Amino acid sequence: MHTQPNSIIAVVDDDSAVRTAIAGLLNSMGWDVRLFASGSEVLRSNLISDVACLITDVRMPNVSGVELHDRIVRQGYVVPTIFITAFPTPELSANLNKDGVIAIFEKPVDANELADCIDQILGKP
Repeated sequence: MHTQPNSIIAVVDDDSAVRTAIAGLLNSMGWDVRLFASGSEVLRSNLISDVACLITDVRMPNVSGVELHDRIVRQGYVVPTIFITAFPTPELSANLNKDGVIAIFEKPVDANELADCIDQILGKP
């Protein structure tokens, strides 16, 4: 599996307000943030090898956040992944600590908790 030092955080959510809010937080922390409205956009972007962390909504049309994560893993990349969801389930929680899934946050995401999580897994940019 590929593991490389990189500095891009990919934020994937079909809700533009959520993407913008998370991007504002991450930019204020000094991270290079790329926003995507769908999992398909991420897969077409050819940026996976440059992504230090993936923050993705779980429920999205076409390619869910879980499916996106699984496809990235099948491509051979280990990308620390944070799922965000308005609908937490035991099935989703079963993914925690599996193939790089490091956290699951319920919407609305607490900015301080997300910032602390990013600091813990990535340190400072």
